[in-house]
Amino acid sequence: MKLTKLLTSLLAGAAISAFAADAPIAVPKKAGPVSYYGALHTNGNKIVGAKNNLQVMLRGVSLFWSDATGAAYYDPTVISWAVDNLKIDVFRYAMAIEYYDSDGSTKNKVDAGNSYKGDPSGQMKMIDKMVKAAIENDVYIIIDWHSHRAHLETSIAKDFFKTVSEKYKDVPNVIYEIYNEPVSGSGGDWGNVKSYANTICPLIRANTDNLIIVGTPNWSQHPEQGARDPINAKNIAYVLHFYAATHSKGSYGGNVSSALSAGYPVFISEWGTTNADGNGDPNTSASSEWTSFMDQNNIPNCNWSLRQQTSDVDKKSEKSAIFAGDKSLHTIAELDAATYTSSGNFIKSYLTKNARSWADTLVKGKNSGSCAFKATTAKQSAEKISGVLKSGCTYTSSNEKVASASGSDIIIGDYGLAIFTGNDGSQSVVTITQIAGQTITNLENATCFYSGSCNTATKTSRTLDFDGDGTKDFLLTMDSKTDQGSNFTLTALDPTVVTVSKSKCTNSNCSGTQKNEQVWMLHFKSYGTGRIVASAAAITGFRAMQDTFEITYKKGVDKMTNKFKDQKLALGASVAEGFPAKSLNGQSPVTYTFNGKPTTSYLTLQSPGLAAGNQNAIVAITATAPESENFSSLEQTITVIIGDSAAAVNMQEYQEFLNPLISIKPVRKIANKLQASMNGTTLHFTTKNTGLVNIDIYDVLGASVMQKSDIYSAGSHAVDLKNLPNGSYTLVVRQGSHKAAIRWTNK
Repeated sequence: MKLTKLLTSLLAGAAISAFAADAPIAVPKKAGPVSYYGALHTNGNKIVGAKNNLQVMLRGVSLFWSDATGAAYYDPTVISWAVDNLKIDVFRYAMAIEYYDSDGSTKNKVDAGNSYKGDPSGQMKMIDKMVKAAIENDVYIIIDWHSHRAHLETSIAKDFFKTVSEKYKDVPNVIYEIYNEPVSGSGGDWGNVKSYANTICPLIRANTDNLIIVGTPNWSQHPEQGARDPINAKNIAYVLHFYAATHSKGSYGGNVSSALSAGYPVFISEWGTTNADGNGDPNTSASSEWTSFMDQNNIPNCNWSLRQQTSDVDKKSEKSAIFAGDKSLHTIAELDAATYTSSGNFIKSYLTKNARSWADTLVKGKNSGSCAFKATTAKQSAEKISGVLKSGCTYTSSNEKVASASGSDIIIGDYGLAIFTGNDGSQSVVTITQIAGQTITNLENATCFYSGSCNTATKTSRTLDFDGDGTKDFLLTMDSKTDQGSNFTLTALDPTVVTVSKSKCTNSNCSGTQKNEQVWMLHFKSYGTGRIVASAAAITGFRAMQDTFEITYKKGVDKMTNKFKDQKLALGASVAEGFPAKSLNGQSPVTYTFNGKPTTSYLTLQSPGLAAGNQNAIVAITATAPESENFSSLEQTITVIIGDSAAAVNMQEYQEFLNPLISIKPVRKIANKLQASMNGTTLHFTTKNTGLVNIDIYDVLGASVMQKSDIYSAGSHAVDLKNLPNGSYTLVVRQGSHKAAIRWTNK
């Protein structure tokens, strides 16, 4: 293992473990198949629900690659719309890894910013968002390693599946597809696929028993090969993919039947009506043969793909797309007005004609009795539902925040799902659907830095002095209406940190349309966290806006010169630069340590250079610098190898620096000196020592929503959290090695 890989693995593993352990789950807002079946398992050649052991039949869609073309559809609004309008039970997250090539080669790379290899944190954030969408819509999500060469990507696949299976171990909605389409061009015969699967599956099984589906040779057309030589794991289904105009049911259906006859289930995670390349006119006759076959054999399936026909990124066209046109669709209005392709019309018909009333299914066996009523749906904007509750009956609601009984009316609160139980024991389902909110261009929760970047959940922009007043600003919009068309007002609640106004954009970085025009801007006044309230009246199709956004302004990130990097030196060699006396941005004095010590005999610091000694050694050099007026403190570590690392005379010293636990033999258990609790919206904690306390707050899917750090004296302290939106959170309070974790719902 290379040294840099060792360091990366150690650090990544520690971060993943600490983060995933606190990840809770969201709450269903609709009745769907997951509440009925639960997590998916296998029983012989059937896929069954863990809740009831009943055979499962799911129909849904696959999203396109998670690249620039497909990204618009990786949106909770799109998923919610597809559940309501296409009646999908499942959707597939086709995560681009590194290469597109369907022959397994490496000629066509996915843009780094849209691939897991290039931007793993970006993909993880998107997966979080889409898992939450699956939970709230009560449908299944397939997390698909969308590659034609996964067995050659085992190292990063191991880290990925270990992370997501730990993070979503208690989420019944998740299905793991560990290999999209093995192909002979990358050596993807069954032997290599099986070896890869026998490496990945135990990592998932260490955390969860949720269904794993495995691609098969060649382009996932041979599930019978998996059945003949099965993977050594439970709850495994083998995958078939087909495109009806290329792969007839007569030629490939037998492969499915063979796997089923051998006692192993099959999941068709990708199928199309067109040619295998996604083009050509749909063959509806051949597609109908396949849909009948899937329905008769209860084979869950996802159609490729939920996108528009012509990409608005590279203008490439696929007739297998559900929607016509050349514009990405990601708002309800756009989706409602969409025109379907010929394939899309076929898919819409197939999905909707097989739609099931999951609300009725959810209370099956309990929905009879004099107090029972039909499953009822209303919009969030309605105040009440009349004429549904039965006379002479009293009801209790499973979620009074969503809907409650008052006399003969159902009173509507929030959107979501509530089960009404009558005094005769009968149950009925009430679903309140969400009315879309309004947005203002570029106004989101944001963290901005003196050094010039401003990060939101969806983009990275710049902070500059756009209006020439000597302080930095962040541009919002020139318009005075929400993106949906309602006049808005903006109010700063913490003007000592950030103010907001329309100001003339005078900086040379203003765009052509903004130059010397009035533009809404955030103006940063001091470091800290401020709040901006956006208000707008309700308009047709959208609820009123009264949203508070949290804007954090931080000191810039200090750093070292790019010459301060991992390197290998020959015995006695030297470098002339890379070890300056001051940091690059903050110009703060830099202090160096060597394997954690102030000096070392294995090299000599000759700032800005360095001279190696005459012994084989490995030295981790840590540069630290204090914070300055506008830049945060710095700590950065590199590794310098002197001579032959395999013969390093100080290997134990180096390893003990990387992992101090190696040299520590525990002799007694140390009591946790940190206690924490919530009282309303106030966090109370008690420390026995004076020192730095970190407070990290995560949302329902483990995404960080707030971080606070400060020096606290020994004793009891209180932190007000009333500005967090309503929802469920996990709070982690840390001081040194001590930690307290709290689950808290802000109502």
